[in-house]
Amino acid sequence: MTRRKFLELVSILAGSALIGWTPEPGWAKGRKDGGFDAVVIGAGLGGLSCAALMARNGLRPLVIEQHDIPGGYATSFQREGDTGGTFQCEVSLHSTSAKSPDSRRLLSEMGVYDRLDFADHKLIWSRVEPDGILDLPPNGIAGFEALLAQRFPQEREGLGRFMAYWRKLLDELDAFQAKGMPALKVLFPLQYPTMWDVAGKSLGQVLGRFMADQKLKDMIAMTWGYYGLPPSKLAAFYYLIPMAEYLTHGGQYLRGTSQTLSDGLAAVITENGGTVLLGERVREILLKDGRAAGVRTASGKTFTARAVVSNAAAPVTFGMLPKDVLPREYSTRVSGFKPSLSSVIVWLGLNQDVTTIQPRAELSVELEPDPEVAYAAALRGDYAKSGIGCMIYDNLVPGFSPKDKSTITLMTLSGYEPWKRFEADYAAGRKHEYNLAKERMVKELVAVAERTILPGLSKMIVMTEAATPLTNRRFTGNTDGAIYGYDQTPDNSFRSRLENRTPVKGLYLASAWAAPGGGFGGALLAGKQAFKNLVEDLG
Repeated sequence: MTRRKFLELVSILAGSALIGWTPEPGWAKGRKDGGFDAVVIGAGLGGLSCAALMARNGLRPLVIEQHDIPGGYATSFQREGDTGGTFQCEVSLHSTSAKSPDSRRLLSEMGVYDRLDFADHKLIWSRVEPDGILDLPPNGIAGFEALLAQRFPQEREGLGRFMAYWRKLLDELDAFQAKGMPALKVLFPLQYPTMWDVAGKSLGQVLGRFMADQKLKDMIAMTWGYYGLPPSKLAAFYYLIPMAEYLTHGGQYLRGTSQTLSDGLAAVITENGGTVLLGERVREILLKDGRAAGVRTASGKTFTARAVVSNAAAPVTFGMLPKDVLPREYSTRVSGFKPSLSSVIVWLGLNQDVTTIQPRAELSVELEPDPEVAYAAALRGDYAKSGIGCMIYDNLVPGFSPKDKSTITLMTLSGYEPWKRFEADYAAGRKHEYNLAKERMVKELVAVAERTILPGLSKMIVMTEAATPLTNRRFTGNTDGAIYGYDQTPDNSFRSRLENRTPVKGLYLASAWAAPGGGFGGALLAGKQAFKNLVEDLG
């Protein structure tokens, strides 16, 4: 047993055990009144979830957000149509497995589950293929296996062995949550052999061990875009666990858009004695005797506290510290991490109800059959090859759009490099060339959707809005407009991923940039992990 592999597994399993962790009753009774226990930089899901847990457990957080609404990527906005009517534009949420036992427990601990109204996706996934549309219903892993076996009978034996491996991984994870670590670490590979085996492997490596047919492997990995990496680069554990949750419990969308989750968490904070300060940007993290002790904002205001929790991007957070505070080894390690892909998004308001034409809520269009080729196309901004995801929200929430109209979103992953040349002019407000590039991108995505999903789409459009990696960077502050924090590669997951507790005492990370990673669930868990670390350190 190697020490590195053991430590990686300990980190994996600590993340799974985090769901059930709660502080000791009354642990915060001895706190002093009058001051803030922590300043939380940023009101994205990681910062809001950490602050909500603090407030519900007797601490007093101050959340400082640069925008006039909380949420980060978990937000929405409105745009008027050319012919009247106000359209809702959802920024990020397509589907989340909110009704799984772990998700329900986590949201309940934060005090928001009963405040939310979920709309169930009827299908896990719909994929446009050359010969039609593949629909994947929420029939569990067994239903998924039956569908795959029917389409790939020549791979039935290898597929069966892979599915047995997947089920054993899930069973061992359940057993670990019930029994915990073995008394001797050398027993771990014997007691949990599948978890031991999957650690450090990519999804592509695991699939390739059991099956040869590339189309079958690509179908199992069909939702790789949710994680921002193709199978060859994506950590297998990070894909297989949430995919099993989707297959078993289905996916949900939030009525009222993802803004309701952000608003709900903000309300929990203020109702329990915390404070949410909007429209104020943190510029500097203050230290006292080497410990994080407060922040200074761009307007010159100073706020002190016993600790600082950052929901900002990790590189941005570290840039707020005094020079040379971080240990050299830590700085070198962090500099080797790569920000995830960003995205381009097009929001369209349509002059007619298209739910009778296309009854599916979420569809993907794979323009390149090989995920590796599609990923490379996304990196270079070749949106004619990178594929798109399409959401028709009216199929999930009737009345989402104005009467007799529809709202759809087209999205694809994107590298930052294709938009970097506009960076300086964009910041200076000189956007002519940038806007021309954005218009070309919109036309490309609309053309793909018109050809594959909604014939005649271009003639239905009465509202158009679009976002690029520069938009993402501007509104979230995320380095390179990243949407998943750091890439979730096998060597940047779990143990090797950035810890929530930093080398600077009293400074914690609560975002997709730290453990466990990106996505709504990952950001919420990062908030809880930061809260747990803070509780342990404040005592």
